[in-house]
Amino acid sequence: MITAKSLEIRLHKQIPVSQFMQVEVIRFENDIELSCDLAPNHNHLGTAFGGSLSALMILAAYCQLFRLISENGHVVLKSTSMQFLIPVEEKLHAICQSPSSEQIENFVKTYEKKKKARMTLESQIVLADGRIACTLVGEFVAVQ
Repeated sequence: MITAKSLEIRLHKQIPVSQFMQVEVIRFENDIELSCDLAPNHNHLGTAFGGSLSALMILAAYCQLFRLISENGHVVLKSTSMQFLIPVEEKLHAICQSPSSEQIENFVKTYEKKKKARMTLESQIVLADGRIACTLVGEFVAVQ
């Protein structure tokens, strides 16, 4: 059975930069929420480094697929589009929205049959006051 801690361990094992960023899995039921402190992820201006913001949004999407594939499966990013809307001066929170049940069903069916499947996912960096600081839309591929 998957737990927030087991998902976090898998993330740190498969994507070591997540450990250096100090990424934590906050929520993993439908939407995935990851967070990390600003201190190890800041730039020369004291705001969040764009690479850390993009990595956190990508990692949140990876976690969506980690929930759907076997422990031996892998996720890769095929393409992405990001927008950086406002600077982040606080703890980083990325949320990857849960795909629809139809998307999940199609993905799982394809993954089980072909040992490979794709899914487009959306993630956002959300500030404590609810404003969206960054957005990402990416196509991700899972393979066995």
